[in-house]
Amino acid sequence: MKELEDFEWFPSILRQYQTDFIGFVVAKFNVYQPFIDYLKSHSTACVHMIDWCAGSGEPAISIFQKSGVFKQLELTDKFPSKYKGEAKNIIYNMEAVDVLEARIKENTTYTMFNAFHHFESSDQIKTVKRLKDNHANAFIVEILAPDFLFYLKILFTTTIGTLLLTPFLKPFSFKRLFFTYILPINVFTITYDGLVSVYKSKSVKQYQQQLNGILESSAIFELKKGLFKLIVIQVKP
Repeated sequence: MKELEDFEWFPSILRQYQTDFIGFVVAKFNVYQPFIDYLKSHSTACVHMIDWCAGSGEPAISIFQKSGVFKQLELTDKFPSKYKGEAKNIIYNMEAVDVLEARIKENTTYTMFNAFHHFESSDQIKTVKRLKDNHANAFIVEILAPDFLFYLKILFTTTIGTLLLTPFLKPFSFKRLFFTYILPINVFTITYDGLVSVYKSKSVKQYQQQLNGILESSAIFELKKGLFKLIVIQVKP
């Protein structure tokens, strides 16, 4: 199975609405706070942060600003978003960047938030191996797990949550309202992709088994705080 937003033919406007919504929710409800706390307590010599599969820019932007660990953030995606931020130390690379082919730079920390499950298992292994072989520093963070409770959470968030929160998304758009309330294609696509994402997600144990021989099991761990639990795959030089 594959998320709709990963297909070339998927309308860019619906992909934008979807990434805007997901970015808004995770930033608004501080879903990645456990990871921000982790970054603050673990110093790194890298000052440049490159986020893969950045979507709308969130949560990478919030994590970058709240952690204060890095000095510059570069956002990248296979389908670049229309980022309109004004921060001089945050740039959005408007060229399409494919994680499987991207050149890996030195003195850089690579991040990927809630996107690893989009890749096939073979590509997940390939990505981690490339980072490891290039002596990169990287954090791959997932917020989903193959659990029935997650299906319920995502179903509620993508249906009721979309209907309740869409008017508060920025930039404000009457088209967004039309495709959410009048012709609710936006609700369907967000819900479909959300449920497929849960189906394709993996547990810590599954990632440890999959990446055995590339990373030590201790490099794949959970971070918990309040209602939120994150799965972190850390690659060290």
